[in-house]
Amino acid sequence: MKNNIDDLKKVYSDIKIPDTLDDTISNSILRGKNYMKKNNKNKRRIMNGFISVAAAVGIFTLSVNISPSFANSLERVPVLGTLVNILQFNNGRSQGGEITDGIDVNFISLDQEKDSDVIIINFSGFGEENQEVAPSFNIDYKESPYTMTFSISGARGLSASEYFEELKKSKYIQDVYELMTLDDSAQRFNIVFNQPVDFKVEEYKNPAYLKVQISRDTEKVSEQKIYSIRTGSYERGEEFAILEEILFEIEDLRVLKDSKGTYLYELGQYSSEKEAQEKLKEYKEVFKDSLSLYVEERTMDEVPQSMK
Repeated sequence: MKNNIDDLKKVYSDIKIPDTLDDTISNSILRGKNYMKKNNKNKRRIMNGFISVAAAVGIFTLSVNISPSFANSLERVPVLGTLVNILQFNNGRSQGGEITDGIDVNFISLDQEKDSDVIIINFSGFGEENQEVAPSFNIDYKESPYTMTFSISGARGLSASEYFEELKKSKYIQDVYELMTLDDSAQRFNIVFNQPVDFKVEEYKNPAYLKVQISRDTEKVSEQKIYSIRTGSYERGEEFAILEEILFEIEDLRVLKDSKGTYLYELGQYSSEKEAQEKLKEYKEVFKDSLSLYVEERTMDEVPQSMK
């Protein structure tokens, strides 16, 4: 009898729990919180549903330890989001998703933790059904100021803009704002950080969402000065949109909101004023009188000043 018990103990201790199980539990709970925020009228029903999911995952954990055959069946059990990709950034840029259309970026949520915050960017069809795969997207992280720009193709709506104020509760986030675009099948927005950040971005499917985890980057120095070549400041409107068409071929072009809430295009940044002035001269020869450009000095964590 003793030998049988020892054999059972050995089998028990040798059983491997899948590495992704903890992620499954965490993502299930996090998704439950997100859906509660978006569907306040159904809060009780949704919470009960996700408690059931968490309980089911707990049962799975126990069953894995008892039955290896049950562990093998886990791959066939639908969970709340399947990891597609951990994005790799090259010079601050990355991309993912698939070509789609008629997508709504329907909500964004913030989950604050001790040493990091988690942002969930969710996608759906306009019929409110879950979107299986993320639409094609580009993410561009730049400094001075620290911004993460999301450009989402095949998206006809940005309902998530109503949650932008919620994101500002993060200790890392200074501002969030939509960017004007003339393409009615694309949506763009900036998240502006108040300090240098480390980040990890994950893409999920079934349902489709992006998970952005941010924490402080302790190695960056924000006091360093940069010299920015930029346009003047504009209100959102046709005149500002036309400028983007003129500047379309500028590789490092980005849209920023200034200290007074108006907008500008930045063509590039340089470490010395001399270098910036030389480049400004080249740009003025190209664009002539079609637009006015300036060199602005600021530190890495400062937003641009208003220039009328």
